[in-house]
Amino acid sequence: MTEQKRQWAVKMFLAVLALTALANGLGNNIFSNYFNEAFHINSVQRGFIEIPRESPGILCMVLVAALGLLGNLWMSVAAQILVLTGFIVLGWFSPEYGTMLLFLFIHSLGMHLFMPLNDAISMDLAEKGRVGTTLGAFKGVNTLFNMVAAVMVFFGFRTGFFRFETRMILPFALGAAATAGAILLLAAMAVSLPQKDTVKNHKLLFRKRYMPYYMVTLAYGCQKRIKIVFAPWVIINLLGQGADTVALLTIVVHFAGTLVAPVIGNMLDKLGVRRMLLVEAAYIAVTFSLMGLLAGMLANGSFHLGDWQTWLVFGAYVLCVLFEQFNMVHSYMMRSIALDPSEVTRTLSVGLSVDHIMAIIASPVMGLIWNAWGVQYVFILAMASALFQLAAAAMTER
Repeated sequence: MTEQKRQWAVKMFLAVLALTALANGLGNNIFSNYFNEAFHINSVQRGFIEIPRESPGILCMVLVAALGLLGNLWMSVAAQILVLTGFIVLGWFSPEYGTMLLFLFIHSLGMHLFMPLNDAISMDLAEKGRVGTTLGAFKGVNTLFNMVAAVMVFFGFRTGFFRFETRMILPFALGAAATAGAILLLAAMAVSLPQKDTVKNHKLLFRKRYMPYYMVTLAYGCQKRIKIVFAPWVIINLLGQGADTVALLTIVVHFAGTLVAPVIGNMLDKLGVRRMLLVEAAYIAVTFSLMGLLAGMLANGSFHLGDWQTWLVFGAYVLCVLFEQFNMVHSYMMRSIALDPSEVTRTLSVGLSVDHIMAIIASPVMGLIWNAWGVQYVFILAMASALFQLAAAAMTER
C-alpha cells in the first residue's frame, strides 16, 4: 500500500470509527435505562440479561474463523449489517421482552464481531514504530464521538425529545442511520484496498505463547462488568438517576478519555507492554476499591442523594469507567508477541471470546453477590481480577 493510499484509508477509517462510536453511544448509553424503564427489571435480572447481550462475544472466534476468507474489511461490513438489523427492530418496532432479547443478541453479535476487526485494521494502518500512538489517536476519536452521543442523549432525555414511551425510540433510530453510513464507508474501503488480511487457515487458534494475552482478556471480561453493568447500576438503582444523569456522567468520562487515550498510546510506545500492564493493574486496584467503598456506604444508608458524598460517587464512577482506555495495551501486546501477522485477527477474536466467557459467568454471579452480600463485594471481586494483569506482566518480556 502506498503512503498516499494509507493516508486515505486512515481518513476513511477515522470516519468509520466516528460513525460506529456515535451509533454505539446512542445504544449503550441508554440500554440500562431502557431495560429499567421499558421492562422494570431488578438487579438480579440486570445481571442475567447480560447473557444474551454478551454471549455473541463467545461466537466471535468462530465467526472470524468461518468468514476469514472475506478479509477484515468485508467482515466489518457484515458485522455492521447485523448491528443495523438490531437497531431497526429496537428502534422502530417496540418489541416484546422475548423479541427484544433476540434482536439485542443480533445487534450485539455484530458489535462484538467488529471489535477485533477494529483493532486489527487500526494496527494495519499504523505507521511503523508508532502503533501505540496510532491506537491512542484512533481511540481518542472513538471516545470523542461516544461523548457526542452522550451529549445527544443527555439533552434529548432532559428536554423530552428522547423518550422510551413512544413506538419509535429515536436514539436507536439515529444509531441505525450512523451504522448505515459506516457500512457504506467500509464497503468503499474494501473495494479500494488490497485484501491481504484474509485467513487461509480457518481452524480456531490457541497457542501457549499467547497465554499472557488470554489472561488479560479473561480479567478484562470481569472488569468490564463494572463499566457496563454495575457502576451504572449504582447510579441508576442506588441513586435513582435517569438516562440524562448517566449520559452527563458519560460525557465527562468520554471528555476525559479523549485526553487520556493519546497519553496511554504514547506511554505504550515509550514504556512497553510490561510496564503498562503494571500501571493498568494499579489503576484498577485504586479506582475499583474507591467505588466499592462509596457504593457500600451508599447502600448502607451512610449518606443519600444530595449529600456531599454523592459527588464522590460521581467522581469515582468516572475514574472506574476510564479504565477501559487501557484496552489498547492488550491489542498491542497481541501484535507484539504474534508469530505471524496473519494470526493477529484470529487471536484477537479468541481473546474476545475468552473475555465474554468470563463476562457471562461474572455478570449473574456479581448480580447475586450484590443481592446477597452487598454491592461493595462486586467491586472487590472485579479489583481482585487485576492479579491477572500482574501475572501477564511477569510473563511478558517488555
